[in-house]
Amino acid sequence: MSEADGGGRDGGGRENGGVVLRLVMPDRWLEHVTRLPLSTTLAEAKEMGLRELLQRDTDRPDDFYVEYAEQQVPDESRTLGEIGVEDGEILSIRAYDLGHYPRFAG
Repeated sequence: MSEADGGGRDGGGRENGGVVLRLVMPDRWLEHVTRLPLSTTLAEAKEMGLRELLQRDTDRPDDFYVEYAEQQVPDESRTLGEIGVEDGEILSIRAYDLGHYPRFAG
């Protein structure tokens, strides 16, 4: 991990206004480590994670949901700071597919 990713001498982290975060897609065995500001929304983290993990920008973020602490986060407008993310924690990005159905919107 480079200093830009939060791995410098000070370790990155909350004292610098951000956190080192592991974005993972468990169903595909993919992981990306990055440093994000605490003001980043879950929707923004998910969109960035999709681009970095899948190496393309054709996937629709609405086809995926975010899990934090092994629980789906229904309000992706919340920020990393609001949900209390700490350095080194994991956000899982999962596809709505067989077994992971989208919430009913009707």
